[in-house]
Amino acid sequence: MAKGLRFLLIGLLIFGLILVRAFEDDLFYDPFLEFFKGDYLHNPMPEYDLTKVGIHIVFRYLLNSILSLGIIWLLFLDIRKLKFTVLVLTGFLMILLPLYLYMVSIDFKLGENTGFYIRRFLIQPMILLVLIPAFYYHDWLDRQKQK
Repeated sequence: MAKGLRFLLIGLLIFGLILVRAFEDDLFYDPFLEFFKGDYLHNPMPEYDLTKVGIHIVFRYLLNSILSLGIIWLLFLDIRKLKFTVLVLTGFLMILLPLYLYMVSIDFKLGENTGFYIRRFLIQPMILLVLIPAFYYHDWLDRQKQK
């Protein structure tokens, strides 16, 4: 695939991530969007439907994950990196989703900041921001070994 086309597609996928964020109010049921934008340490918990919160968090996570996988593939064209990314994304979802839903169900009594940051990993493509430099570093190390 031509490098120019790859970068154009990467740009479109990044734009897709931006659109997910820009239209979050319309696409997802998340009563905690406004809660965490305000003084959430002192405001009462909003009313919520825990099942709907969970479903919409998973939907958003999957959208971000699909776009992130496309970016990883186009950057590296390496099936091993893509499979590793799938494992990492799946692992994070399996660990963080139940933890977040538990935190919500107990009204963040274990700490609002903990719930805020767990939620951030679930609704934003933070893992992508960690994996891209890690993969570049890994490739750099491989090139150093070959010298």
